[in-house]
Amino acid sequence: MSERNLPVKIFHKRTADEMLTEGGPSKSPKWVLHGEKLQERSKQLISGLDEAKEKAVTKINKYKGIPTVLKAKIVDDAVAKSHRVDMLSLFEERGEDKAIGFSAEQELLIRVSTVEEYELISRKLVLCELNPKAISSLSAISLLEPIINIQDVNTKEEKYVLKVTLVDYNNAFLNQKVDEEFKSLLTNKKGIHLDKTVKYSDRLTVHQVLMDNLELLKDFDDYTGIYSIEPMPVLKVLEDSFFNETEFSPVQPVEGENYPVVGILDSGIARIKALESWITGNTTSYPEEYVNRAHGTFVAGIVGFGDLLEGCNYTGATGCKLYDALVIPDLKKEGCTEADLIDNIREAVEKNKDTIKIWNMSLGSNMEISNTDFSDFGTALDDIQDKNNVWIIKSAGNCDNFARGQANGKITRGADSVRALTVGSIARLQAVSDIAKPDHVSPFSRVGPGPANIVKPEVMHYGGNCGIQNGRISSTGVNSFSLDGQIVGRCGTSFSTPRVTAIAAHLSNEVQEEFDPVLLKALMMHSCRYPETVTAAMPEKVSQYGFGVPLPIQDILYNNPHEITLILKDTLKKGEFIDILDFPYPECLIDDDGYYYGQFAVTLVNHPILEARQGAEYCQSNLDVRLGTYDEKVNRDRTKRTIRNPIGRSPDSHNLLNFSSYSKKTVAHEGFNKTEKVLIQYGDKYYPNKKYAVDLGELTPGNRDKSLKAPKKWFLKVEGVYRSFIEKQAALNDEELSQPFCLIVTIRDPLMKEPVYTDVTKLLSQHQFIHSNIKLRQDIRVAVRR
Repeated sequence: MSERNLPVKIFHKRTADEMLTEGGPSKSPKWVLHGEKLQERSKQLISGLDEAKEKAVTKINKYKGIPTVLKAKIVDDAVAKSHRVDMLSLFEERGEDKAIGFSAEQELLIRVSTVEEYELISRKLVLCELNPKAISSLSAISLLEPIINIQDVNTKEEKYVLKVTLVDYNNAFLNQKVDEEFKSLLTNKKGIHLDKTVKYSDRLTVHQVLMDNLELLKDFDDYTGIYSIEPMPVLKVLEDSFFNETEFSPVQPVEGENYPVVGILDSGIARIKALESWITGNTTSYPEEYVNRAHGTFVAGIVGFGDLLEGCNYTGATGCKLYDALVIPDLKKEGCTEADLIDNIREAVEKNKDTIKIWNMSLGSNMEISNTDFSDFGTALDDIQDKNNVWIIKSAGNCDNFARGQANGKITRGADSVRALTVGSIARLQAVSDIAKPDHVSPFSRVGPGPANIVKPEVMHYGGNCGIQNGRISSTGVNSFSLDGQIVGRCGTSFSTPRVTAIAAHLSNEVQEEFDPVLLKALMMHSCRYPETVTAAMPEKVSQYGFGVPLPIQDILYNNPHEITLILKDTLKKGEFIDILDFPYPECLIDDDGYYYGQFAVTLVNHPILEARQGAEYCQSNLDVRLGTYDEKVNRDRTKRTIRNPIGRSPDSHNLLNFSSYSKKTVAHEGFNKTEKVLIQYGDKYYPNKKYAVDLGELTPGNRDKSLKAPKKWFLKVEGVYRSFIEKQAALNDEELSQPFCLIVTIRDPLMKEPVYTDVTKLLSQHQFIHSNIKLRQDIRVAVRR
């Protein structure tokens, strides 16, 4: 038994830790073509450009003042930001940047307004020896035509419902002109009606169009300003239920107790005896005759009483006040499109943005995400969270692939929201006919990764199990309330999500810092553990389970004497990085042979700059972290042009967050290896959430000698990068780019003997770090068996 009553600590970087980004020599990449191969590529691009120009002339003449758009396919080797300047030079006119974004297929989009501009690009392609890198970086050029996919179009009031997205020209005046021209095209068109226009985000506006006949598309599908026409998604909620006799005595709020408030974005909450006294307010988007509160009631019950209903301490939550935001109707009586839902959610959140910061969203689209392109739905949820400074906990989505013997499907659109925390489901129990073993991914739970391979879902919790019995789907659900107050069982990611929401709400309520979803997300993910029985390889673990199951609230906020958790919150400006050369790794964790040992976990959550219509480059900024050892601080020669920092590390620095340094055979502590170890290579990918958890005992012998032999100094480095699009935008608008982030590091003695908490605290003071215990509303003291 080890008592956890030592609060996690917040520490701050010192002035000496602030560094300036330094440049380095540039070399011509190996993939740049020369001679005949360069000329062949040039001819290939010219051919595509000529074909595009031929099609564009008609549009330029028909839609005066509205540019056409070229697609330039980038070769894989040239995707890196460092090659973008040369590439863009092909399409510049008198220094004006013509690039407007990226498609989902890794194609650069360029606006071209006149025939003369086409001819200018052609002349640059002909002079291939003057532009070898730019020409080598592209494999094809073609005209952007509207992406039209009208299969499986849904209907509303016996009319086809279409989602029309216009080209974002990255120019407010042009975008307004394109929008006005589009609306004028629809005016007085018999059989076509603009039902609504919804602003998903500042950079993404969607038109919901109703049509009597899909043949009418020919009236405007050649319009230059149209990016895509597709079916407007109609939302579905998967509900599996069965009766399960369980006793539950209603719990009433304790007078004077400070309960967190959670907004329930759902189908409404029934005023049953168990929940009525916990409901603090409501908003509704539908008349009563179109409402069925079954799903929202079940979700609300788990937010408030999930632990009590299961008889287990899964979350440590002890009741939440509930705000009833009825944003979806009874789908058997009334349809709800994606645009409708976004409108309803935005209205509910904006109305309560000052009082409700945590929102549960256990519903969404039934359509899978793209591998590369972030969904419009996810983009809209990001915008709602940013505009209102709130945090949405979102379900990953359900699928029935298991009924056909297929693997779990990928997460649904909306679950790819970068700002939201996405939740998948694991099974708690396994009945005879159930497919999943206990603590394994539920058969219905959708899995990751998300677009551009980001980690989604980030966390998991109990949402039930299911299987096939006598040719029909059977389920072993989790407990909550029916419309009449009975205890029933249902399964779905809809019902794993509110458990995580309850943790998030109580964390927010206990932490008496200014509301910060980045901090809360980092705390949640940092605490996650994988179930002991899951033995999959690390990449599979991360794609299916994210970072695992979050611990109960008490275990997130407190340490025992043999570990310490340090939190660094800051905002990193472009052109700067943090390099802490006196990171406080304790000398008590040096073994009898003179080697450092121990376990440490590092979680980095940044708040990346987001830009809709940039395809896989939706996340426009990224942070990277390194933690490791070095021998000595060195003075640096600032007379050299590329040297900007007076002090640095000796060249023998070793980053201990590099998976190649660890042995695949050595397992230092079996329990840690099964439940906590997270060691994956993020590379230069733009992942908004990163986590590492390593045991130094698993280093290869050679790396152990190089990096852990005392005396060694320890460093912690955080560095940011930005994509070229946002850098150009910032330069045009004279803005300074920056990224808020939260970094959490836990250091632990796996032998549970040494006074790690005390020794690290002393080192923080010794090295003059400003540090303090995290501000909490009240002490939470519990004994936890390790």
